[in-house]
Amino acid sequence: MTRLRRIFGSISFRLALIYTLIFAVSVAGLFYLVFWTTSGFTERQVDAAIRADVTGFQDSYQRSGMAGLVMAINRRVDPAIRDRGIYLIVNELGTPVTGNLRAWPTDVTPDDIWINFQVQDLTGGTARMANVRALQFQTGEGFRLLVGRDVSDAQAFRRQLFEAFNIGLLLTVLLGLAGGFLFSRTVMRRVENITRTCRSIMRGDLSRRVSVRNESDEIGELSFGINAMLDQIERLMKGMQQVSDNVAHDLRTPLNRLRGRLETALRHAINPAERESIEIALIEADGLLATFAALLRIARAEAGLQRNFEDLDLAAIGEDVAELYEPLAEEKGLSFYKKFEPGVGARGDLNLIAQALANLVDNAIKYTPEGGTITMALALEKGLPTFTISDTGPGIPLEYRGKVFDRLFRLEQSRTSPGSGLGLSLVQAVVKSHDLKIALADNQPGLRVTLVFPQAVAIDPMPPRHTDEPGEDESRDGTPDSTERHAAE
Repeated sequence: MTRLRRIFGSISFRLALIYTLIFAVSVAGLFYLVFWTTSGFTERQVDAAIRADVTGFQDSYQRSGMAGLVMAINRRVDPAIRDRGIYLIVNELGTPVTGNLRAWPTDVTPDDIWINFQVQDLTGGTARMANVRALQFQTGEGFRLLVGRDVSDAQAFRRQLFEAFNIGLLLTVLLGLAGGFLFSRTVMRRVENITRTCRSIMRGDLSRRVSVRNESDEIGELSFGINAMLDQIERLMKGMQQVSDNVAHDLRTPLNRLRGRLETALRHAINPAERESIEIALIEADGLLATFAALLRIARAEAGLQRNFEDLDLAAIGEDVAELYEPLAEEKGLSFYKKFEPGVGARGDLNLIAQALANLVDNAIKYTPEGGTITMALALEKGLPTFTISDTGPGIPLEYRGKVFDRLFRLEQSRTSPGSGLGLSLVQAVVKSHDLKIALADNQPGLRVTLVFPQAVAIDPMPPRHTDEPGEDESRDGTPDSTERHAAE
């Protein structure tokens, strides 16, 4: 259904549908023009034949009187002649005198000139219904003459022509829709090829290129242009990686030397004042190195450099992060709970996913006051792997939740806490590079952060480990606030 919906909603199908409708309207207009022209022509022929008969009968009446008129009509109704005409003479009482009708048609007044009626039985005993168009007039002796034609065949032809048109129009629309569907399907295949390639590149495979079937058409030209653009992007990315490596080496080396000299100076400090000053300088140097490393990691994650996508056991990653941070939480006087559904897997870079989870948990621990609760959970929700990290800290105000992922952004109440404001920026870079969805919500109290992967993959579940399970409510609470605070750093 999704594929059909995409085809029917595609631009190519809509264009084909529009052209089909335009063509159908054009065909309909042409048919109706031909139909009414043909119908009018046959009607005019019938009327002309009736007028010619009337003129001939008037001449016979003027030359030979009533006897000559009766003789002329008798000749016309002779079966040997096979005349398709309808004739009848009645006297002033309405009694038939001659003709091939048994009686004057009902519902016809003397004022009517052209009349249309049906007869069930013509003289000769043919049991059928005939549609008749006729002209009536009166003679000078009180007699009335009716001259007409059986138009049943002409009307049947009109009906058949009309039905044939409707069938042809329906076939035109159906063939147009079928052609539009096939055309859209062909175009969609080529577009999906481009989309798949772009998604592979977004996942870090910069070597992928769009296959070009025909460079002479529009999609072929587009594919060729995309490939040229990707070549340029790959060159720029490799250049960026080289520059990043050079910058990392050129800046990290002197910073490490500076830190080493500060440590040497600290060992040779003479008095407490000197020692305190050097220790402060060491702390600042460590903060500078940490900020530099965080910025470099964010840049590499956003650029898609050094990514190694593989099938990941998310429960194992969650256990590793929990094992790392659980002692830190207990040291701060926090309760740490974890609940990981086994066998939940997704594709991603192990180091980046672990770093993002570590940043979220670190934030939660950092901003949750003593006696609070931290909860990590992993489950399949609506078929998608979902991490939830909850805390019972102060949380993040709703108006700031969209800003906490900005680099160096910190909430006012967080400015006195250690940190650089880059923790959630790295999380956001990992989210974008893995096509994840992240949501911050109120944990009442605290913050709940939800991290949703785009697709689950089958993996062999890790051996079961000890799992802490608070109450059903506790496992849901807490994540929101922590994450918000980490972002604020």
